[in-house]
Amino acid sequence: MQFALQQFPCAVRNEELKDMSGAEELIDALNGTFGHHPGYRASHAKGFSVRGRFIPASGGGEAQIPLLQSEQQVVARFSVGGGKPAISDKSPTVRGIGLEIGQSSEKWTMALISNPVFFANSAEQFKAFLAARVADPATGAPNPTKVKAFNDANPNTVPHQAYLKSVAPCQCYSTEQYHSGHAYHIATSEGSVAVRILLEPEAGRQGLSDAEMKDLPDNFLYDRLLKVLGNGPVRWALKLIVANEADDTSDPTVPWDGEHGELILGTVQIDLPDDRAGSASRVFDPSHLPEGVDEPRDGVFGLRSAAYAVSSARRSA
Repeated sequence: MQFALQQFPCAVRNEELKDMSGAEELIDALNGTFGHHPGYRASHAKGFSVRGRFIPASGGGEAQIPLLQSEQQVVARFSVGGGKPAISDKSPTVRGIGLEIGQSSEKWTMALISNPVFFANSAEQFKAFLAARVADPATGAPNPTKVKAFNDANPNTVPHQAYLKSVAPCQCYSTEQYHSGHAYHIATSEGSVAVRILLEPEAGRQGLSDAEMKDLPDNFLYDRLLKVLGNGPVRWALKLIVANEADDTSDPTVPWDGEHGELILGTVQIDLPDDRAGSASRVFDPSHLPEGVDEPRDGVFGLRSAAYAVSSARRSA
């Protein structure tokens, strides 16, 4: 027993080193595609922080998540996907929200995007996807031949790309849906169920018109949300979409089809911008899960925590 106790910390340390090495490669891949921008996140570099509260659904709902049985504080960060701080708010990429419900040791942290599915289901596919989109020095844009070759070899990544091509960027962060991609496992009175998270905007999902795409400046999302908040809070229903028997719960690149049950947990309400000290550097690491929520069982979720730590360390250096 004494020998095992001596060896166990070393084993943990070796696994930590392996995770950090893989995380460095993921952040290197992001920097290789978008460039390294000191002081900014490697992904979702452009964004700003807000705060508000979570209001539980009346009756508590079917999900057995004690944290969400009472009102909680919320801090969040809206962002535009990609690693370029000056990216246009009209760009055909995802919008994101890092969301933290609760505080201290009992909290639920989420990293949600406007696309229902991810662009990769493993570290290797993540790196290959980005490598295929490194800008060609001659054109300043990705080489379409390389992108096509990647897509042909990785058809599971195409639904993510197709969604972005078919859906106009949002008019405001308050009129966007946000999805987990991952399938979490939630405790209910009937046992554990697999679910994907959905933030459904009270105002409905609204995309930019052709005229807005042409006439709006490249930086409008912050000012537009401030204007909306000047008239009162903005809200989303926090929902869980329950997997049906045909859904793949282990691959976040695969869309879910058919009919699905929903569990409504409550309302996420954003009240005002968050300019408090430390808000801009907050890390929304989705490994922070409350009682009643088990982590996704896919090839991406386990990569996130270490990658977030590496990104945070680099921008703080």
